Formats: sequence, structure tokens, C-alpha cells
Amino acid sequence: MFLENIPVHNLDESDFFVAEPIENCDNLNFRGSHRHNFYELLFFTETGAGESHSIDFVDYPLQPDQIFLLRPGQVHTMKLKGQKGFLFAIDPAYFERLSLHIESYADYTFPNRLILPEEEAPAIRQIANLIYTEHEGLHRKSLLNSYMHAFITHLLLLYTDTRSNQDIRVNKVLSLIDRHFIGERSTEFYAREINLSNKRLNELTKKAVGHTVKQLIDQRLLLEAKRMISYGGSSFKEIAFALGFSEASYFTRFFREQSGYTPEQFRMQLKKDLS
Repeated sequence: MFLENIPVHNLDESDFFVAEPIENCDNLNFRGSHRHNFYELLFFTETGAGESHSIDFVDYPLQPDQIFLLRPGQVHTMKLKGQKGFLFAIDPAYFERLSLHIESYADYTFPNRLILPEEEAPAIRQIANLIYTEHEGLHRKSLLNSYMHAFITHLLLLYTDTRSNQDIRVNKVLSLIDRHFIGERSTEFYAREINLSNKRLNELTKKAVGHTVKQLIDQRLLLEAKRMISYGGSSFKEIAFALGFSEASYFTRFFREQSGYTPEQFRMQLKKDLS
């Protein structure tokens, strides 16, 4: 299928991370849609007006001192137009170990996007510069590890400071949904897992992320459907059954209700993006 042409960028097994200025990246690395088998941190220090990029089919406007985390398997599209900053491609096992440096925080709580406070941006830029200079210079792994450890820890602390009032139970239910969204689609399951009533759990998630549990499950199902369509190896019927729909027609109706277009229309748009 044509979507098999979406390239998967790979990280050399000998590297626990790679650092490169965004402005030095090859245009071919960003042409059209692509995926990664690693975590990628994009730290934008300079951007132009009206520029954006797409992660998992959602457009995000770009601005200076903004950091995005791309997880393995996510579909990414960005056109290089003179943006400046840093790209860090990080081995999954290494990244997940670093993310656990702060007790109780794992990958699912790390932000997809972080806008640096004005007073914090210079320090983050300095650490990023240290990482790149060492990476391109002596490449001492112990020092690179220390710098990256400081970088990730600083970002996590910034994020937790901004989310300090969020109930830890919300993080737990988000993690549960990510693991069980195909087989468990009732609010009752998630409420029972964290010992809350359906009503109370929905109140917590609405306050924290603006959605009920059912809406969060539907969003996760839709994202997985889009990813599977983008991979291009399965028919819509196969995708429907893999996602727990008893009939392909139910899947099509769900996809249209959630996204506003059919799976076929979504696939055709991806084909257009790749052309």
C-alpha cells in the first residue's frame, strides 16, 4: 500500500542519543510524513510567523522557546523554513530510564509540548548547547549522559511545577486508558481501578484535561486508528477488528463521528500529503 512509503527514521544502536541543530537537518528528513523508532525532542529557539508542524495528525503552531516530545510510532510532518533550535533523537530505553528519575513520573506524564517560562529559557538553551558541543566534540559518554540527565530533569521539574495541582489519580487513569483502551471501553472499569465512582472520576478528568473518561477512550481509539491507517499494512476491516469493533461499518461510523471524515477520506488525504 502507498502508506508503506511513510519512512521510519531509525537510531543507530550504538548511540543512546543524537544531537543536531534543527537548521542543519537535511530537508529530506522532514519531507512529508515520517515516523521514528525513538523519542525525539524538538527544541525551537527561533521560528517564523505562521509556522506549524503536525504530530499524530494534529497541527501545532510554532513559537520560540517551545519544546515538543515525539514518541516512537507517532506520525510527524514538518517543513523546514529556517527554524532554529535543537533536535535530540533519544533511544527509548534510555529516555524511559531518565523519565523515571523523578519518583512517580513516567513516560505518559512527560509533556507533549512545553513552553519555557521566560526566566527558565536561558538555562535550558545553555544545557542544550552543552549537549550539542560535547556531542560534536570529544563525545565523552559520561559527560553527555550527565548533560542529558540535567536537561530531562529540568524539563520534568518545569512540567511538574505547572501541573502540581493535578490529582495523581488523573495521571493513573490516563495510563490505564493507554494500556486498556481496546479491551476496556467503560468508565466503570477505570473508576473501579482507582476506587472512585463514575461521576467522581469524570469530574476529575473534566477538571484536569477537559474531557470525560468516555471521550478520552474515544480519542485514544481514534488516534490508534489513524496510526494503523497511516502504517498502510491493513485493510479497514482488519483495523476495525484489531480495535475491537465487531463490524467494519461500526468502525467507519465511529471514525466519521469522531473525526468528521471517513477512514477512506483520511487515507486519501495522507496520500495527498505524501505526493
